[in-house]
Amino acid sequence: MNDQDRAKRRIFLQQGMGLAAGLALPSLAAAQARPAGRDFAGQTLTALVYSGINENTWRKHFVPPFEAATGAKVVIDAAWTEGIAKLKTAPGNQAPFDILMTDPIQGYPAIDEGLFRKIDLKNVPNLQKFHKRIVSGRVYDEGWGVPFISSAMTLAWNTEAFPNGLESWTQLLESPARGNMMLYSLYYMSLYTFAAMKAAKDRAVGKAGEMLMNDIDGVLRFAKENRDAVKYWWPSTADAVNALARKNVVAGNIHGNGLLAPLRDKKPVNGRIPPGDVAYVQLFLVSPKNVKNPALVEAGLNYFCSEEFQRASAETGELPSNIPAIAQAHGQKDSIWATAYPHTIAEFDQLQYYPYDAYFKHLDKIRTTWEREIIRK
Repeated sequence: MNDQDRAKRRIFLQQGMGLAAGLALPSLAAAQARPAGRDFAGQTLTALVYSGINENTWRKHFVPPFEAATGAKVVIDAAWTEGIAKLKTAPGNQAPFDILMTDPIQGYPAIDEGLFRKIDLKNVPNLQKFHKRIVSGRVYDEGWGVPFISSAMTLAWNTEAFPNGLESWTQLLESPARGNMMLYSLYYMSLYTFAAMKAAKDRAVGKAGEMLMNDIDGVLRFAKENRDAVKYWWPSTADAVNALARKNVVAGNIHGNGLLAPLRDKKPVNGRIPPGDVAYVQLFLVSPKNVKNPALVEAGLNYFCSEEFQRASAETGELPSNIPAIAQAHGQKDSIWATAYPHTIAEFDQLQYYPYDAYFKHLDKIRTTWEREIIRK
């Protein structure tokens, strides 16, 4: 490795700047004046990320610049919820990956089981560029990894049935949506939807999360009383979009990012995120407790949080940016993308995740009631 390559790697590690962004590099003398960075040549970083657009984005926008700047080799594996199972079945001293993408439903229990190592967040300075609402919660507070947003619970409708659109979750309980609507079959979204309906009906918009924490019996009772209003419990986002576009149902909840492609294709669908009881899926990047290259892991997490990668994420047209300035700039260019993701400071300030703490507090009761008395009646 020559001195120029070493200089580029130092700049990348210290400033979180990727070469793929086309940034002008400082002179060799300026780079050499900085504190020495780590040289990761000969090391391998394996990341298990969600299949689909996340995998494609990491392969295209993470691997080349990170390899060029660090000398490390990056291997991308892809899965959905299988990551924790792979980790549990791996030999005790042989982590199958260095970075894992997961969510609270899978990841919180794994944290409690001691499967992950804590991250030295001082070595992930780019995380400070994320909005404070995004990093709120256990993962960041306890130092387990990097939290970031995914899809939002979105009120969706068929535009032929509702040419003027919908404004409130409570409209799902009114004609013509009542008895002709869809909800996700999994409780983490749809129980919150019921809570948002109840909050709107009770003139307590913004209190859905508190209701789930402090009055779970009331919310479950409300869900049971209104479960017959649901015509279709959709199992996947693609099924939800198809049902809505074909007018098999006229409205319901959906992952907001699932509407992006049909909106671009001018399908008869639309959606909005009603203010008040906002709920985003939280994802996070963590690292198994027995990884052999923690410094490389932290460099990888820092690049994920960098302006370069977060800008590339938004420019896919399907993934969010967790950095407000980048999201705001991209939202001004892509109005369809802006329907699914926060892009103004006001939207970031109102951002909140699904009430995972409430779910874990009442987990047994929720699971039993949801499966036996709501989904299966």
